[in-house]
Formats: sequence, structure tokens, C-alpha cells
Amino acid sequence: MRTRIAAALVALLVASPAARADEATGPFAPYEDLLQVLAGLTWHLRDDLYRFPAPKDPTGYDVFKLSLSRLEAWQQRFPSRLPDVAMFARAEALERLGEYARATVAYDDVAARADSPLAARARTEAAAVRVFAETDALPDDDPQLERRLELIRTKLDAWAALAERSVNTPRHSLALIEEERLEEEAARLVVAYRQIIEDGEGAAERSLRFLIRKHAESKRLPNHVLALGDLYEAQLRDYVAGHDRLLEFDVKEFTRRSDRALDAYQKVASWDGVAEKPDAEGRLAALEAYRDAVLERHR
Repeated sequence: MRTRIAAALVALLVASPAARADEATGPFAPYEDLLQVLAGLTWHLRDDLYRFPAPKDPTGYDVFKLSLSRLEAWQQRFPSRLPDVAMFARAEALERLGEYARATVAYDDVAARADSPLAARARTEAAAVRVFAETDALPDDDPQLERRLELIRTKLDAWAALAERSVNTPRHSLALIEEERLEEEAARLVVAYRQIIEDGEGAAERSLRFLIRKHAESKRLPNHVLALGDLYEAQLRDYVAGHDRLLEFDVKEFTRRSDRALDAYQKVASWDGVAEKPDAEGRLAALEAYRDAVLERHR
């Protein structure tokens, strides 16, 4: 009897057509609808991402990355439900994540849907983001240092012009982020190759101080200050390595150099509310221990 019942159930299941994901209802429906997926994203679309960190959801995940994942999951499960709304929202999330080329493609997809009420707006957004994608695609790499710096300068000019054109719009902060990123890359190159650049030590310090002055309102300001402290620490260690004999070592010069690095680390270590504070505290403690060990060795 049990065997016949089991066989009948299997036959029934095999014969029944599989339910499509976008037709699932009741307990088989997803736990959230599209409005729930979009709620967090829409709330943060006008955030100033240059001055403030990316928003997090209550579980600690980046809102834009999480929204993008949820939208992609929604489109896979419900491909026929509000495809233009889901694609438009994907474009907005991709744009905030710096994926300008992919955002342009998504906006173009919505713009091509003649029956969508979002088509006209999508065409406008696609035109604006396409400029960001073209600027982002400009070359900025080359095996030769001088040529690479020239490419970065050219690209920086393009981002600066784009930032000026997008003032008073949410895209202004995105342009500032890209401009800052490239200037940070240029400063890292100068620091890395300071031994072969004319007045390399001075150029490295000026590059990092320029970052600190220009981007004083950026959320990455603590990183710029730490980078300056790292340069000072590297110069300090170079000084110790080059003056290892007791009579060559100048305590006053060593103290002056160590104080510069310690001051930079101390600034960030005393900065409440920034994520870089624990890192700065660790660097500060390590440098203090190194300073004490060197002074003890040269007494």
C-alpha cells in the first residue's frame, strides 16, 4: 500500500508543470518586493560620497553593493516584473559604485524600452554618465614614469572639468572621488620613485601635503595624513641606516625627524570617529618603540 501511494505521489509531481519563479505566491514568494529592495538605495542616492563614507545597512553591508546584489537576484527570479524599474535602479547603484560604463549600458537598456515611462529620463541619465565612462576610460598607465605622470595629469584635467560641470548635482561628489583617487595615485608614484626623481624627497612631501590641503573635506583625509607620516617614518629609517656610526648619528636631527612622523600619526590616532584611528594608534606605538630603541643604542 505504501509503495503504491509513494509511486502515485511521484507520478503526480512529475506530471505537474514546474511553477515559474515570477508566478510564485504565498510561502513560495520572495520575502521582499521591489519596493523593499529599492528603499535603502533610493534613500541614499543624494549622499555626498566624497565627504562621507558609503552608507551601511543595519548588518554592516555597503548599501549600494547590497542593493545591486538584490536587484540582480530580483531580475533573475522575476524577469517579467517591472524590468525597466529594476534596470534603472541597477544603473543608479552601479554609478555610485564607480562602474560608469556598466551604468551607461543599463540606462541605455531602459531608454530603449519605448513603452517605459522611465525611457526619457534614462536617455538623459545615460548621456551624463557616458561622459563619466569616457573620462574613466582615458589611459593612465605606462611603463615609463614620466609618461605615466603625463597621462595622469591629462586625465586629472578631464575629471576636474567634469567636477566643475556637475556642481550642485549628486555626480559632483563622484567626480571629486575620481579626481582624488588619481591625485593619490600620482602622489604614491612620486613617493615610490623619490630616489630617482630630482629633489625626490621634497617632491614626495609636497605631493602628500597637497593632497591634505586640497582634500581637507574628504573622507579619505586620515589616509592622506597617515601617508605623510609613513613618508616621514621612511625618511627617518633611511637617516638611521645612513648614520649608523655613533659619531655620525645626530640625536637632535633624529628627534626632529621622528617627531614629524609621530605628529602625523598622533593626529589620526586622536581623531575620534574615523575608521583609521586604530591603525594610526598601532603605527604610533610601533614608531615610539623604534625611536626608543634607536636612542638607547646611540647613547
